[in-house]
Amino acid sequence: MSFVIHWVETGSGPEEVLSVQTPGGNLILFVHGDVLFQAEWEFASSPAQAIQVAGEHDIQRQLGEYWLTPEKTIHLKLLKQGSDFRNKVWAELCRIPFGETITYSALARRIGSAARAVGNACRDNPFPLIIPCHRVVSVSGRGGYSGQTEGDFMAIKSKLLAFEAAHKR
Repeated sequence: MSFVIHWVETGSGPEEVLSVQTPGGNLILFVHGDVLFQAEWEFASSPAQAIQVAGEHDIQRQLGEYWLTPEKTIHLKLLKQGSDFRNKVWAELCRIPFGETITYSALARRIGSAARAVGNACRDNPFPLIIPCHRVVSVSGRGGYSGQTEGDFMAIKSKLLAFEAAHKR
């Protein structure tokens, strides 16, 4: 089960806000046509919860299939953004196999950086779940997720890691 990411410089078409149910919770996707330009987790206090989308977008359909067919490969177009360093970290995150984890320090060694810088790039990931920063852990435990070390984001990270462990090939 994996995402094949196609980085694009721009998207066209009307902006749409989509909702996808995942094992980690509800993920809100912001798209222009077939290009995803942001994703964020929805919480009870999220302003995105009131948004309603008519019909099913192809991205919603593909991500829905992702959870049902573990061996499926999904192609997604993501809007390229962030610094060269962040893009380097995000590309390395995409190389972490489904169901596996790596420490911040080990990932930093792979790219010739520091663990804190890797953690900051993970925190700034505009595509949680799709760029799998949830697979990065600290040497002493789960680490953080989306800049948090406890609470709702850590619950999402735990659910995603448990789902992947249960469906690892």
